[in-house]
Amino acid sequence: MPVERIELAGAWWEIRTIITRGMRKAFRRAGLQILARADGVDLSDPEAFKKVVMANPGALDLDAIDDAYLLYGTASWSYPEPISPEAIDKLPEKDVVIVLTRMRELYAEVTEETRKN
Repeated sequence: MPVERIELAGAWWEIRTIITRGMRKAFRRAGLQILARADGVDLSDPEAFKKVVMANPGALDLDAIDDAYLLYGTASWSYPEPISPEAIDKLPEKDVVIVLTRMRELYAEVTEETRKN
């Protein structure tokens, strides 16, 4: 599977450039994590959804999609620890932001409206 190496200050990080079906499924699951905690809520009603989020803001994991990108999109890196959510959380934020920016470009799901244009 093709990878792209991102050079960082004193380190490197290789990311997958082609999304597999399993990766896309993991990204979508991450984006829907709050829905799993919104039992009995009419999700077609934005106000009902908003009430759930406001009542339990901790249920909304704003980093879930980024975490999925980093975990499933990382092919290898030069850091001493094996790739894991815990190891990623210990890395310098400046390095992670550089990698995430590129991952977001590569992994963004194209909307139906964009496809039509």
